[in-house]
Amino acid sequence: MSPRLPLLLALSAATTAALLSAPSPARACGGFFCSIQTPVDQVAERILFTVEGEHVEAHIQIQYAGPSEDFSWVLPLPSQPEIGVGTDLLFTALRAQTDPQFRVAWDNQPGCNYQSNCGCWLADADGIPEASPAGEGPVTVIAEGDVGPYAYKVVESGDGPALFKWLNDNGYDQPQQAQALIEHYAGKGMVFLAIKLLKDKDAGDIQPVVLSWDGEIGACIPLRLTSIAAAANMPIFSWVLAKSRAVPLNFFHVVLNAKAFDWLNCGTEENGFGCGFFGQQQQCQTAYMDLVTGAANTANGHGFVTEYAGSTAIMEQMLYRDGQYDLEKLASQKTAPAFLQEMLNQGFPRNGQVQNLIRDHIPMPDASVLPEDCRGESSFYATWNIEHCIQYMPEGWTFDAEGFAADLETTLIAPLQHAQALFSKFPYMTRLFTTISPEEMTKDPIFSFNPDLPDVANIHTVQASASCDADKPWIATSVALTFEDGTTQTFDGPFESCQPVPSTPTGLPPAVEIQVLGESGPPTVVATSDVARVDRSLDDRGASPGAPNRPPVEGRNVDPIPNTGTFGLPRAQGPTPSTSAVSGGGCGAAEGALPAWAAVLALAFAALWRRRERA
Repeated sequence: MSPRLPLLLALSAATTAALLSAPSPARACGGFFCSIQTPVDQVAERILFTVEGEHVEAHIQIQYAGPSEDFSWVLPLPSQPEIGVGTDLLFTALRAQTDPQFRVAWDNQPGCNYQSNCGCWLADADGIPEASPAGEGPVTVIAEGDVGPYAYKVVESGDGPALFKWLNDNGYDQPQQAQALIEHYAGKGMVFLAIKLLKDKDAGDIQPVVLSWDGEIGACIPLRLTSIAAAANMPIFSWVLAKSRAVPLNFFHVVLNAKAFDWLNCGTEENGFGCGFFGQQQQCQTAYMDLVTGAANTANGHGFVTEYAGSTAIMEQMLYRDGQYDLEKLASQKTAPAFLQEMLNQGFPRNGQVQNLIRDHIPMPDASVLPEDCRGESSFYATWNIEHCIQYMPEGWTFDAEGFAADLETTLIAPLQHAQALFSKFPYMTRLFTTISPEEMTKDPIFSFNPDLPDVANIHTVQASASCDADKPWIATSVALTFEDGTTQTFDGPFESCQPVPSTPTGLPPAVEIQVLGESGPPTVVATSDVARVDRSLDDRGASPGAPNRPPVEGRNVDPIPNTGTFGLPRAQGPTPSTSAVSGGGCGAAEGALPAWAAVLALAFAALWRRRERA
């Protein structure tokens, strides 16, 4: 895909969760347009599912850069959905609470003052039929309207070529590679949601799309068409809310080798601030990603890691709390500077969504009419300067405080309230993560639920003990790491406190186990030599009715099953699982019935391809 016009599904972290409720950093910074240091992730797909009985809701984050008139998004759905908009802050808060954190508990030998880092170091396309000639059958618009920044139409047609032609003729540009898939989904009786930006909106107005429908159960991420535009080792983040732990059905579950992670360089002090693996040091983010990629590769490229599984209580008030914002007080403000100051006082986030609303309601004049000290958004909108700069607004411009407050309620607060309510409604959350390359996107991961499996913490700790030079107690002559099973790793120094450690684990397998998870019972371990065969046997697995409704089994955490979380340690391998197929079909299968999620994301990467092909 052209780097100038990326369209992708994402769950990116734009700000930290603290910005939701802390006004003072914003005020000290001067306003809403200050430079904010934030983690930057590579291109990824990010989605939150909720599953309750036969009802599915999906929050899909979209990132887009390019001309607003070129934006379009086309999604096949099993039935006409309810359509809404969400908030990027949902994914910011999810990241803040569920990112893996790696900690080292030090108990040094007497007289040894060694510390490791002294701060925050972190770490199928096969079977798709050929496209048919362009058709001329009817295309019916069964619903249309506006929601948030989008204009949408829901269309259906039994003539796939005609539908493909209609999409392109109406500005929903689809690449030629997508025609066969559009024909396939149309032939299955699916409807298509087609989205554009409203004429007065631009890329800064884009919000996550929220879709919900009733039908066959299951959460599924179609990856087949994604392969057209995907990068190598693309991260896939998914959060699933239900009554119990979510598991991949037709993908393997991989358990990372705890001894293959670089704890000494990428672990924080046990009592220090836990930054998570997407924290301040790129090398540790890369080290963790590489470990996940290596583990997934041992599973034929089809393996997920469970990074968190447990109560949704960790999300309490992370997005919204009653009384957090006083819109009535905002609407009563008489001037734009007073309105912005009150927003800061109430702790409105300084994210792109809020910034774009400020631009809409207080549009900065052309630089040619502004004095030097008012040029640039960080100067014009600064709390210490806007009283001076606002006098250069065009003649006749008036500030609409009530309209601004109403837009904040619709665009920001209502989505925050809805997202927060999900964590009260659903008691259990699972975060599943993998990386995958285009050539591995040969099937679509389907998730179901297993109430027998134990919870998984996102905080991981190892014990460490350093021996030091008698004359230089800040220099370790060796460091020993002790793991849960009592085994140790010893690294010979010298290592100086607060400096990177040159010795890192090498030559160890990235995955300690490759597993098949079912809807009940413990994992079944798969031998590496049998992965390819078992992988094929998983293709037909699908979720069973009632799976999302079963609560966790009492006592599942009392004597937890080994190696069911993010990290594990070696143990004897069990038997290879049965290859008997479980009826289901998969959400992107070329034949058979499609489940509820049925390729909702399958065409998300298809927009703008005519432009890409011209580039």
